[in-house]
Amino acid sequence: MSLLYVKQPRKSPKDKSVKFYPQVKSIKLIKQKEVAKLLSDETTLNPMEAAFVLEQLSKIVERLLLQSYSVQLGEWASFFLTNTSEGAETQEACTPQKIKSLHVRVRFGKEFRQSINNKAEYRYVQDMEINKGK
Repeated sequence: MSLLYVKQPRKSPKDKSVKFYPQVKSIKLIKQKEVAKLLSDETTLNPMEAAFVLEQLSKIVERLLLQSYSVQLGEWASFFLTNTSEGAETQEACTPQKIKSLHVRVRFGKEFRQSINNKAEYRYVQDMEINKGK
């Protein structure tokens, strides 16, 4: 298991010099149906049951967030809402109409992040493309 990366050139806003930065890239998007299949391979659920569980989890998290709760799923992740708003001169003028956008945030647990960091190995994307023809 390797994370693919590219070498991304970026120009400095100060002196216009260019430096290259490794940037992790995804191969493709795995959708819920495939996640359900993978989940069923790891449990006693069949793929349809796993898909149903994922759908219901999504609905429950949404409902709880809309009731002003934050949701923690074990040590894996926490979901919460933030917003962007306009300031008001007085408390009376500070109304919900000042809220411009609502954002769903996910904060992953420390152990999960550490596990990903500890297991990560990297492979340059061009190396994959060169070896593909062989």
